[in-house]
Amino acid sequence: MDRRARFGLIFGVLLIVVAVVAFGSMTLRTDYQVLFAELAPQDASTMVAELDQMKVPYRLVGSGNTILVPADLVYKTRLKLAGKELPLRGAVGFELFNNSEVGMTEFAQKINYQRALQGELTRTISALDEVQSVRVHLVLAEQALFKKTGTQPKASITIAVKPGKNLDSAQIQGIQRLVGAAVPDIKPNDVTILDQHGIALTKKSPEAGQEMISSSSGLDEKRAIEAYLNKKVLEVLDKTFGAGQGIASIDVTLNHEQKKTTTESPLAADSKYEGQPTGVIVKDKQTANETSRGNKSETTNNPVSGDVTQSSREVEYQVGRKVEQVISSAGAVNHVNIAVVVRHAMQPAQLEKLKELLAAAVGIDKSRGDVIAVYTVEQISNAASAPATGDVVPAGRELLIEERIANPSGKAVEDVASHGFVFKNDYVILILAGLAGFFLFVLVIRLTRRPVQVRNLSDDDRRRLLAQVRDWLENARTSPLERN
Repeated sequence: MDRRARFGLIFGVLLIVVAVVAFGSMTLRTDYQVLFAELAPQDASTMVAELDQMKVPYRLVGSGNTILVPADLVYKTRLKLAGKELPLRGAVGFELFNNSEVGMTEFAQKINYQRALQGELTRTISALDEVQSVRVHLVLAEQALFKKTGTQPKASITIAVKPGKNLDSAQIQGIQRLVGAAVPDIKPNDVTILDQHGIALTKKSPEAGQEMISSSSGLDEKRAIEAYLNKKVLEVLDKTFGAGQGIASIDVTLNHEQKKTTTESPLAADSKYEGQPTGVIVKDKQTANETSRGNKSETTNNPVSGDVTQSSREVEYQVGRKVEQVISSAGAVNHVNIAVVVRHAMQPAQLEKLKELLAAAVGIDKSRGDVIAVYTVEQISNAASAPATGDVVPAGRELLIEERIANPSGKAVEDVASHGFVFKNDYVILILAGLAGFFLFVLVIRLTRRPVQVRNLSDDDRRRLLAQVRDWLENARTSPLERN
């Protein structure tokens, strides 16, 4: 075996050893799974310190905010950490009083109570899916035996939401009520909430001076009503034509003005005369006067009496008043506009029936100017390709419309062929290692095969070879009988 063959053999053996070692490491390595993910730096530091005390192996990935532990220790470790009441999210709760000192001053106890209350509220608010981090600050009223203070307890909360998430008005009100119910003598209206950009999610009412939901709640209310009506329309379309066979877009105009109407009218009592109401009799005064006038003529046969009676009556009535106040709250619906596109071809009469059905489902009121429009894809395509418009419809426009209707979520249709097949990394490495081992084996076999060596003949060897060939030729000329 020459030098080149030996070098190839050694190289092939080394590659085979490396492939075997890699395969063994992948097969025998410990599988690590996520214990906690997306931790704050303070929480990650606390978790790592506790894992070091528990002597549990771990790995940090993702900038140190994700902790991995062996797969067989994930749930056991998670339960142990949950039972230790660690001060997560940078706040401590009422476990602060577990090992409190006996000689602690009253001021220190008040501070610890405030810290514990803030920490418990932080943990509770952080449990919301949209919340990433929370800071809670409380101003508690001072309480003393012979001292009255006019300090009103208040709370301020800073909430950092996760990317792509936001808090709606209902969640903001829920947080206010939560703090109002957890902190003594605090009202939900005295809770101020800010986001991570310093923008107030609550605002003060100029009339009452109370905390209210910011103006963004009007947009949230509009979105909520539109989503509710859109859901009702899609339910009708899905049950009529099938899922994904129609799309709907709803626009609602709300009236955010608050009106207060006061009506005052007299309230009379019933009278004995029908249809003529009077009031309640407060004073009834009747006066009668009688005067004597004498005889008018003594010579007449029919004398007239001289007594005359005069009477008068004074009645005073009191009429009641009826005061009626009607307060129209903000957020009333002014107009509703609905646009519906269905995929199936329909006759005009069928479209009218569908329009009536959707109008009844949503509650369309034509007297306030509500509008509903229902069209099919065929009508839209024909209108777009009409010669009178002068527009040229690009190729595939109809197909694009149909694809959007078939996918009401608005996501583009992905090309499956562009993704190909997805393998796990472990299987890819195993396949590549096997192929590498096979090619190395073939290479080693080819290199270790002994090639046929051609030796150069000397002059004596050449003469002997020529003499032998000459003898073979002479023997071939003789017949078999002569050789016998």
